[in-house]
Amino acid sequence: IRMSTFIDHSTATPALYFEPIERKGREGVTIRLGRYTDKKEIPNAEVPYAPVVFKSKVVSRTHAELWVDNGQWYVKDVKSSSGTFLNRIRLSPACTTSQAFPIKDGDILQLGMDFRGGSEEVYKCVKMRVEINRSWQKRINNFNVSAHSRLRSLTQEKPSAGQQQECSICLVAVAPCQSLFVAPCSHVWHYKCIRPIIVKSYPQFLCPNCRAVCDLEADVDVPE
Repeated sequence: IRMSTFIDHSTATPALYFEPIERKGREGVTIRLGRYTDKKEIPNAEVPYAPVVFKSKVVSRTHAELWVDNGQWYVKDVKSSSGTFLNRIRLSPACTTSQAFPIKDGDILQLGMDFRGGSEEVYKCVKMRVEINRSWQKRINNFNVSAHSRLRSLTQEKPSAGQQQECSICLVAVAPCQSLFVAPCSHVWHYKCIRPIIVKSYPQFLCPNCRAVCDLEADVDVPE
């Protein structure tokens, strides 16, 4: 499961920003969602199953829980004071444990509500987009390799017809000396064409071709 900041344009106050977080599901293992503290509450927790914590005062120390049962992910509020929301619907009243709710790829999970009296980052709620079983999108495949091969061919004086590609937005061929944008999924567009989509939800980017979501502020992975 991968959790990344959800950019909500329905509100003027953006939610707390955080770098994408990934965890693995295993039968019988519960992943805790809560507020960051200096104490190492679970020092021996394995990283893939470690608690997910946020530096926000509107998130309870023990706010919600995630787990897998028969291949299905579930979420439950565990008596948080400011609430847990799944696709804008609150799971239970304040300080009340909710029932288990199934979550699916693309769902929006929110922890807490913005504290109106505070303008600092620590008073913002946490809104995240949930991605499930998308690890295959991060692996190098034949499309990634061929796409970058076609980009390298742009330096040739006369690229072959099979090596040419076009921008899927304006349908004009990608050519040398053009400003281009290459997404982590290896899809390529003219920067002028894709810019409105980039700025709309920056730093999150939703590929219009394959619907893959990425964080444009994430650290660059160095190939092994």
